[in-house]
Amino acid sequence: MGKATEEAMTPLERINAAMDLKEPDRVPIAPLLDTFPARVAGVTLADYLFNFEIFEKAFEETYLKLGKVDMIDIAPTGLAYFDPFPGMFSTFYFEWYLPGRELPPDRMAEINEHSKENPIMDENGYDLIINEGLYRFFSFKRGSLLDIARIPEFGMKSAMLKAKWMEKYQAPPMLEGQIAAPYDLLSKLRGTTNFLLDLHRRPEKIIEACDWMVDGLIAIALNMIDMTRAEYVLCGSGGLSSDFVSPKTFEKFGLPYLRKVLHAVKDHVKRIQCHFDTNWTPILEYLIELPSKKCYLHLDERTDIFKAKEILGDHMCLFGNLKPSLLSFGTPKEVEKEVKKIIDGCAEGGGLIVSAEVPDDAKFENVKAMVDTTKKYGVYRK
Repeated sequence: MGKATEEAMTPLERINAAMDLKEPDRVPIAPLLDTFPARVAGVTLADYLFNFEIFEKAFEETYLKLGKVDMIDIAPTGLAYFDPFPGMFSTFYFEWYLPGRELPPDRMAEINEHSKENPIMDENGYDLIINEGLYRFFSFKRGSLLDIARIPEFGMKSAMLKAKWMEKYQAPPMLEGQIAAPYDLLSKLRGTTNFLLDLHRRPEKIIEACDWMVDGLIAIALNMIDMTRAEYVLCGSGGLSSDFVSPKTFEKFGLPYLRKVLHAVKDHVKRIQCHFDTNWTPILEYLIELPSKKCYLHLDERTDIFKAKEILGDHMCLFGNLKPSLLSFGTPKEVEKEVKKIIDGCAEGGGLIVSAEVPDDAKFENVKAMVDTTKKYGVYRK
């Protein structure tokens, strides 16, 4: 790759080029900062997650200290915990413990999944979903009407911040909303251990429930997009990876519903982040069936990004996959070495955005090294 010069593209132009599988002026850098800005700015996690003004100030401070990255956050991630619709972070469906509420203000959010004992949904829950719907599992045990009432306020402020930062920095948002497919919701409601057993004990009942759920989840996604004017959305999965199921199980229980949801949504948004944690290497070939260019693929260090480039390089942009622990326990030199390795192996022809999920305890100098190395080393020769 080349050396840094005066940048010829705005962040938005650069991101669009990479996601369209073209070579921009340089490889984009877009770390998933999550709650890292709270540490940089010296504010509590509770304030960063649930106070919009504190979030805005802390994120911008971190953004500028890092030297500006190519995608930005436009709303605190705490908003997802107040979602009354079925979603992985909703306190109305899952047992989340939040900083400043059930937990001390500086402790990371935690989920009690009930993986095996006392699951949210027992083996009869599939029939309850089919006959009565997912709202059978909605609960005010952890969330309240006051939480739901905050959503319009956060939504308005988020839209205003998106416009403000687009004008100021010309950078697109990382995400504006989340969409879901049936598998991961069922897995968490049932508990991972119980659900993996159910895949063998009652597979047809799972398929029946998924068939019933998928159109409703699409309707929820399209309604959210219409109400919020969201252009950048995320669809996450970890339980469908090869760390949990075989490729054939993915093909039967996961792929048909992921494919249906993403193709139903693709014409209503600009981009979809397929946020697929853990090891997807044996399943990569199936992802060719997901919408080309509209989707971009977030991978963590468990997936072989070089194999992903080989299989999906002409189909969707790759987003990743620096090891998060390296940002916490490594050195700037080690970070630089790994970033260069990713760029050397995946940048040719476009379709790469360097990223990592930045841990809460990451060393600032390591995150800065990731940003600086991408900007300096990732320049395309024209």
